[in-house]
Amino acid sequence: MERILSFTRISFIFLTFLVFVSCSGTKAYVVTPEPTLEQQTAISNELCLRKFLLVFGKRPCVYFKAERDNSTGSVQYFLLYEIGTFDVDLPIGVSLKLGETWYNLKRTNTDYSDTIVISSAISPEIIPKLGESQTIGISYTNRKETFNYYLSSGQTASFQSNLSKLIRTIESEPKLNIGKK
Repeated sequence: MERILSFTRISFIFLTFLVFVSCSGTKAYVVTPEPTLEQQTAISNELCLRKFLLVFGKRPCVYFKAERDNSTGSVQYFLLYEIGTFDVDLPIGVSLKLGETWYNLKRTNTDYSDTIVISSAISPEIIPKLGESQTIGISYTNRKETFNYYLSSGQTASFQSNLSKLIRTIESEPKLNIGKK
């Protein structure tokens, strides 16, 4: 009887540990050192542009990614546009409207996994404009059609906050010490 009680205690402790470990992390604002690539990567929270009923999902969503080259210290920022459903037409790219001006972002990668994620580079001259703009629009284009989304004032504030938190996060990380053999 004592063995069963002991086994039950050990099982409970192990289960509690697994629950604690699996529920303690989020992917937002976590800096991932990548020593083999000699870079650090950070990803912001996502901002969903359109919401349906909870059953049908809330895509498309956008979020920011920053990559810092550890050898030079230079940082490149990306806007990631995630499509919730599989798009049968080839994606062309993403554009940002800041105030009254449209900026075409250079597409750097398209990830075809369970959802399509388009990575677009944000040039350094756009970043200050993105933080100051009162109205922001996001446009996604594939070969068939274009989808335009205009952010509400709350979404604009959240979008700008995500970028500023990401910039602070990536700039506050210490340089990696990479030991090469």
